[in-house]
Amino acid sequence: MPLYGTLTSMPLTDLLQWLGNARVTGSLRLELNRVSKSIHLHEGMIVGCSSDDPAQRIGQYLLNRGQIDEDQLREALQLQELSGQHLGMLLVELGALSHEQLSEHLEAQAEETIHSLFDWDDAAFRFEDSDKNPAMAFPVSLRVEDVLLRGLKRYDEMQQIREIFDNPGIVLEKTGRQPPEAVIENRTGRAIWDLVDGERTVAEILLQVHGSEYVVTKFLYELHRSSLVRIGTVKQVTTGPPTPPEPVAVQAPEAVAETVAGNRPAVPVAKPPAGEPAESERVALEDLLSDFNPEIDHPAFAPLGPETPVPAEAEGTTAAEPGSEEALPGAEATGVVFVEDSAAYTLEQNLEKARRLMAESEFEKALVILDRIYGDYPGEESLRRLTAEAEAAFVEKAYRHFLPPSKILVLTKEMDGLETEDLSPSEFFMLSRIDGTWDIKSIIQIAPLRESDALRTLKRLRENGLIELKDP
Repeated sequence: MPLYGTLTSMPLTDLLQWLGNARVTGSLRLELNRVSKSIHLHEGMIVGCSSDDPAQRIGQYLLNRGQIDEDQLREALQLQELSGQHLGMLLVELGALSHEQLSEHLEAQAEETIHSLFDWDDAAFRFEDSDKNPAMAFPVSLRVEDVLLRGLKRYDEMQQIREIFDNPGIVLEKTGRQPPEAVIENRTGRAIWDLVDGERTVAEILLQVHGSEYVVTKFLYELHRSSLVRIGTVKQVTTGPPTPPEPVAVQAPEAVAETVAGNRPAVPVAKPPAGEPAESERVALEDLLSDFNPEIDHPAFAPLGPETPVPAEAEGTTAAEPGSEEALPGAEATGVVFVEDSAAYTLEQNLEKARRLMAESEFEKALVILDRIYGDYPGEESLRRLTAEAEAAFVEKAYRHFLPPSKILVLTKEMDGLETEDLSPSEFFMLSRIDGTWDIKSIIQIAPLRESDALRTLKRLRENGLIELKDP
C-alpha cells in the first residue's frame, strides 16, 4: 500500500527510521522544485539512490572528486547514447577508474544524495512498496541508522557553515597568507583555491568544480576559518534560469556587505597576519583534506571547529497592455509573462495560462510561469507532468530552431573582456567551457545543469551577443 505526504508532516528522519524498522522493500521518491530523488530499499536496507538533478549524477560526482576530466565524461556520455550502458561501466571500460573504485564511489554518491535531502523540509514524498528487490546495476548496502547519524551530523555542520556563507553571491578573496602544501598538492583542493580570485561568487565556484554545496562550502569555510580567505563583496545571484546579477555595495573593505535576502549586519573582518596559518589551523585544514584524495573521497570531513529560484525574464517579448489578458493586477511587466503575482492565482489558473502558451509554441514563457509556482505545490502531479512536457518541448524546439546540437560555439570576445558583463553563475560556467572546438551538445552534456536550463542559458547568451554559432 503506498504511503505519501510531505516532509512538513513527517520529517525525513522519522520517515526513513520507520521504513528501516519496518524492513520494507520498495522505493521512496521525494520531489522539490523540479528535482526528484529516489531511495531504494530492500528489507529495510538502502540498496541504491537515484536523482534527476544533473549536479548529483555519477559523472558530475566523479568530476568533483578528480577521478575523471570533462573530456572523459563527454566521451563516456557519447558512448552511452549509442549503447545505453551504465555510465560508470563505460568509464571503467575506458580505463578512467577501476571496478572497485566505481563501487566505492557509487556508495559514497548514494549517501551524498540522501544527505542532501536533509535540507528538503517541505518536499513531497511517496513510498511504493514491492515484494521484489529493486533492480540496481550497482547495488549498495547502507544501514538506515548509519545514514541518519551521519546525515544529522552533516546537517548541523551545514547550519554552522551557513552562519558565515549565508548567500551564494558571497565573493571571497585571498588574504595573502600561504596555504599548507596539502592544499596545493591536492587536485580538488588546489582547484578550489585557484578559483578564489576576488571576482567569483561561491555559486560560481560550486559550478566550476562540479561540487556539492556541502563538500565545497565546507572546504571554503575551513579556508575562511584559517584566515586564508576573507569575504569581500556580496553579489546578487539567482540559482535558477539566469537573470543579470547586480553587485551589492560593501560598507568598507574590511566589512562584509549586508546580504540581499537576509540583511545580515556587516561583520568586521580582522586583517590576518602575513605568512603561514597557525599550526592548529594548518592541522585542521590538512585533516579536512585527508579524506579529499584522488583515489576515493567520501564526504566525511573532519569535524568543524568552535533559496527560491527566480525564473528568467522571457526574452524578446513586449509588455502587455494594461487590462489585457496577460496583465496581472499589481505586477511588474517582464514581457508577455508576468510572474510577480502568479501566486495570487490558483494552481489551475496558472496551469491553464501555461497550457495556452504551450499551444502557441511559447514553451519558454510557459516555463517562466511553471518555474515560479513549482515550489508552492510540492508533489502536485499535474504541475510535474506539465513542466516535464514544457521542458521537453522547449528542448526539442531549441535544438531544431536556434541551437542545433552539432554547431560549434565561439565567444564574441575574450573571457577577460567579459568581466564587465552581468553574468549569472550558470552563464559564466557555460562561457568558460566555450573554446571554439566543442559543439553545443557536448557542452550541455558536461554541464551540472538541467538540459532545458542549459539551453535557456545559451539562448540568453546568444541573444545578448556574447556567443556565436559556426559549422563544425
